[in-house]
Amino acid sequence: MQLDEHFQRRLNEARMFFAEGKALAAEKIYRDLLKPDLPAGGRVLVLDGLGRCLHIQGRLEEAETFFRESLRFLEELFGPNHIHVAGGLQNLARLRSERGECEEAATLGERALDILKQNLPADDLRIADALLNLSSHQYTAKKYDAAEANLKMALHLWEAKEGRRCFGVSTCLNNLGRICEERGETRQGVLYHQEAVGGGGNTLGFAHSRHLFIEEALLNGAALDNDRLIAEVVRRGDGSQVLGAYHQTIAGIFGAVVIAKAPWPPPVREYRPERKSPYHTCRW
Repeated sequence: MQLDEHFQRRLNEARMFFAEGKALAAEKIYRDLLKPDLPAGGRVLVLDGLGRCLHIQGRLEEAETFFRESLRFLEELFGPNHIHVAGGLQNLARLRSERGECEEAATLGERALDILKQNLPADDLRIADALLNLSSHQYTAKKYDAAEANLKMALHLWEAKEGRRCFGVSTCLNNLGRICEERGETRQGVLYHQEAVGGGGNTLGFAHSRHLFIEEALLNGAALDNDRLIAEVVRRGDGSQVLGAYHQTIAGIFGAVVIAKAPWPPPVREYRPERKSPYHTCRW
């Protein structure tokens, strides 16, 4: 794809602005570049960039228009089963999921995954990313069995390629914990979150924002498990076990902090029952 030097320079500027969180500045450049005589190859790049800028600003209707046009050009240029088409499908899937259209998002994610499997080695981590994204749509649609199966496949790919302590593994473990919480399996959820905290911290550093996000999942998950334990002993009418249930959960949290080698003492965080542990996805 041959693009003139001025176009390439401006395109790089837009990408730099977007990476710095300056979506409005990037959008302005992309719109300036979107000329009627722009070749199809350059048009695809500009349409995709505009869609991303609008998406991150929450302008979902506008973003979908550009994503769909970009996808149309990709299919015309490369054919319907090219790896670039999978990227366009992933963009649309995330957008549809954010609008609550989870079934449509999952369908798009499944098509993207099929294309990647056709074009990439079976152990390519882009397949793991696609499995993770698809599981997110299935989780939102409350299809927990399907989400769990895809997460475990992604987990296997990351473990085989990068070992147990990588952020891909931590992300999968965190999300498996969320599924357990939704099923009421809070004890297993805490175990998943504990392992996720250790892997994420050792990979990114314990002060990294995404690691802290997973750490928060552990604390919320532990609090949910505490609620379950208390409810169970109260149901049995054994009030003497309530304090023991609290101690069991606190010991689990402190044990996770030690495993993760987090700073001591851990930061005090308020538990809010209405907020569930975060579910992570990967960006295409």
